Amino acid sequence: MAVGMNKILVIGIGLFVGCLLLRCEEVDGKEYIVGDEKRWSPDANLTQWTEDKKFKAGDVLVFEYKDPLLMVAAVRDKYLFDKCELYAGVIKLYTSGNDHAVLEKGTIYFAPYPSPYCENGMKLTVHVE
Repeated sequence: MAVGMNKILVIGIGLFVGCLLLRCEEVDGKEYIVGDEKRWSPDANLTQWTEDKKFKAGDVLVFEYKDPLLMVAAVRDKYLFDKCELYAGVIKLYTSGNDHAVLEKGTIYFAPYPSPYCENGMKLTVHVE
């Protein structure tokens, strides 16, 4: 019986130490409503919205909108994003009006697709740690 308990204790300590060494990340990410009270809309200042935020892998961006012209395209290609030529680089298209995008490490770009709002500056760049 004592040998079994010792094995459990050793395994538990090993898992704890392993977790510390690997710097285990939080399982549940933080949820952000894009644009806060203005939501995903041309009225939201999305550049300013991101200024005080530090995004981490596992965080969730919530895109809320009613206008069907405000669908959300996620792209990784900065050139296509800057030019608003999203059709060639879309990795995910969100269309429900209540979309949840789980963030992965790296930089990801979001813009309305297809719509003239992208050309007018409605864009979101997210750097994820």
